[in-house]
Amino acid sequence: MASRVALKLACLACLVVCMARHVRGTKEVFDVTKYAASSDGSAEDNSKAFSDAWNAACHYDGAAALVIPKGTFLVGPIDFKGPCVSDPSPSVQILGELKAPTSVATFSGRSSWIEFSNLHEFVLNGGGIIDGQGAETWKGTNCQHQKKCKQPPISVRFMKTVGGQISNLTLRDSKGFHVAFHHCSSITIDHLNISAPSDSPNTDGIHISGTVNINVTNIFVGTGDDCISIGPGSINVSISDVTCGPGHGISVGSLGKYENEENVVGVKVKNCTLSDTTNGLRIKTWPASPPSEASNITFEDIILKNVSRPIIIDQDYCPIHHCSDEPSRVKIRDVVFSRVTGTTISPIAVTLSCSSSVPCKNVQLQDINLDFVSSGVSEITSSCSNVAGKALGTQNPEPCL
Repeated sequence: MASRVALKLACLACLVVCMARHVRGTKEVFDVTKYAASSDGSAEDNSKAFSDAWNAACHYDGAAALVIPKGTFLVGPIDFKGPCVSDPSPSVQILGELKAPTSVATFSGRSSWIEFSNLHEFVLNGGGIIDGQGAETWKGTNCQHQKKCKQPPISVRFMKTVGGQISNLTLRDSKGFHVAFHHCSSITIDHLNISAPSDSPNTDGIHISGTVNINVTNIFVGTGDDCISIGPGSINVSISDVTCGPGHGISVGSLGKYENEENVVGVKVKNCTLSDTTNGLRIKTWPASPPSEASNITFEDIILKNVSRPIIIDQDYCPIHHCSDEPSRVKIRDVVFSRVTGTTISPIAVTLSCSSSVPCKNVQLQDINLDFVSSGVSEITSSCSNVAGKALGTQNPEPCL
């Protein structure tokens, strides 16, 4: 009899544990409209509602999801900060449309509009729209032409986030960069649609710096600046199946602008198509830069359509006036451009302009086949300086290595 009672108690305990696990396995939903967010609310009121909903989700002891339902929400600067009670961090699902205030004065003292920081295994998705309403800001200062300049706010910035996925969202008309990752690791970004007019300054699609193990795939991006830019401290960056244009192409850099920049190591760009961009595949460093290094960089299986400067290493990058005549001290080595095809609008299709102080080492061109779009020029050419490497396979234009 006692053994039967013990068995029943054991079964009951097991049932309680299983039920608890089931409850914890379901996500508690925190809908911002339940915290007073509304489509006719002010940017300030909606920011407070979003913050209150996030704080509740972040302090919930279990799986949680913050949901922004369908509708249009004007929302001011907002921070989604961790660490949170639960692990993984609460997810955020954007079903509706978020609109930033048009005036850049709203963001005084801030570098971003929407910021996620100190999160773990974080998921952001939902199919919604993030509209930076940047047209008014673009009329002001263009930081591309000033070395010291207060950058306009980034639409969505991730700081110190470890593990996660950002997917299935539309971002448009950011005041500054659309999406940026700083000091993050193990992040996947896929199925984003990013757009801004071709004349919108400083509107990089995705910017990466100080980040390790990041995978960017299946992205459509057309802006007035780099489609994707890879800054100092980026390690093991994978970029694939990106459609880019208009914009300034896919760039490693600019590097060497500031003191004590970390090295860039391990960048692979594959299966991408660039159309009507002002640059194609680019590595750029400032002259008179402090020493650092960029290495193990591969561009392969790339299609270029009507692209200016399709393949370029520019170690004298100077978008401002009155740059120094001193050479860059950023070392570039182990770079591969492989299976790059398409059309160029520049008669010099391959430019490898490296530093006289630290020449580029082990640069490889393999199976390059580019045609000039105009019949007025009989052939296209290459230009090399201060670079050591080799050319393999098909080469059009004739290589200068």
